[in-house]
Amino acid sequence: MSAYRPRLSAGVSFWVMIVAYLGLMVAASAPSPLYVVYQARWHFSAITLTAIFGVYALALLLTLLTVGGLSDFIGRKPVLLAGFTALVASMIVFAHADGVGWLYLGRVLQGLAAGSSLGALSAGLVDFAGPKRLRFAGLVNSLVPSLGLALGALGAGGLVQFAPAPTVLVFVLLAGLFAVVMIAVAVGPETERRRGGALRSLAPRIRVPKRLRPEFIRTMPALFATWAQVGLTLSLTTTLAAARFGLTDRFLDALVVAAVCGSAFLATVIMRNASARRGTVLGCAALIVGTGITLVSLAGPWTIAFYVGSALTGLGLGSTMGAAMRTLSLLPAHSERGEFFASVYVVGYLAFSVPAIIAGIFVVHAGLVETTVGYGAGISLLALVAAGNALRPARQGASERASARGGADPAPAAADGELLADELSRA
Repeated sequence: MSAYRPRLSAGVSFWVMIVAYLGLMVAASAPSPLYVVYQARWHFSAITLTAIFGVYALALLLTLLTVGGLSDFIGRKPVLLAGFTALVASMIVFAHADGVGWLYLGRVLQGLAAGSSLGALSAGLVDFAGPKRLRFAGLVNSLVPSLGLALGALGAGGLVQFAPAPTVLVFVLLAGLFAVVMIAVAVGPETERRRGGALRSLAPRIRVPKRLRPEFIRTMPALFATWAQVGLTLSLTTTLAAARFGLTDRFLDALVVAAVCGSAFLATVIMRNASARRGTVLGCAALIVGTGITLVSLAGPWTIAFYVGSALTGLGLGSTMGAAMRTLSLLPAHSERGEFFASVYVVGYLAFSVPAIIAGIFVVHAGLVETTVGYGAGISLLALVAAGNALRPARQGASERASARGGADPAPAAADGELLADELSRA
């Protein structure tokens, strides 16, 4: 008689994927409020700061390019269990950090964990959603990054300012959460059958099926602008707030990050029923105006304007990224999801890391404010390109899709707002 093995339902596993994805994003931003603390303790430069930030993204990108699509071949569970094991290890390293080397090691482990897990998490979320909750899964894929980054920064900042052992407690709590997630994944169902080609899939590549490439390429400027803004927010914003506005309260430092990421979450919710075209155009406009206000605030310096600009930038970020992710989540077939989402995140994390690393180098030679102005101008230019892309192909793309379906787009089964309320009531 075989031993009883508990199994989670697909509905419960859907929410496990959400919690796991949210936790991954929380962990990504949790170190941000601590960088100023680490700098004060160990006296490292802005170049070192962005290098610590950059090794995370580099490890993540290399992992995405190799094992990012592996879950399409060996299953979601093995990939997620391995990824979250590395994530727990990274939290332990951060909790024990007593020098810059520990920060590098922790961020590398965290990057390996995120790179191996992101594609599988996004794919698993869509898998467990099924046809009836597919649009809701797309909404969640666009909501979770901004919500997780906001909660991570705000939670870590609060613990740093008000709790004991500020550089330890947040990582211990996260390690406990990830251990619970691993148990839930282990007893949950598998959605992808093993198939051949796993070893070939490890060859570094970005694979987007040919039929999906036009939409993918059209969305790239929006992805690049928004992820570049996230990179600036997480790498240099707290340092900028401390240096330019004299903020010494770590919770207020974290509030700057939360203002951007929290506003992004709010915008994603507000714009959930908007078309991708409208969400992108309005989002890019807010991103440009918000960035402009933030840069002007540095001349004063005007603290209130800095927060207002940050919040408006976040609104633009959320609307634009939400529109992009809702569009992309509906494109791939079941067996393509892992590799496709890995490709999406390769673009995102290139934008997230490379400009921030370059900015760290320029800070030393040109100054913090001057570098921020150049960075903001680059984001604004990308936002203009993204808005132009959204305006130009909309009619043509819609007519082509309608023609392919027989002349008309089918009406959605339910509004995203109704889906959100319904899914939350089931939880």
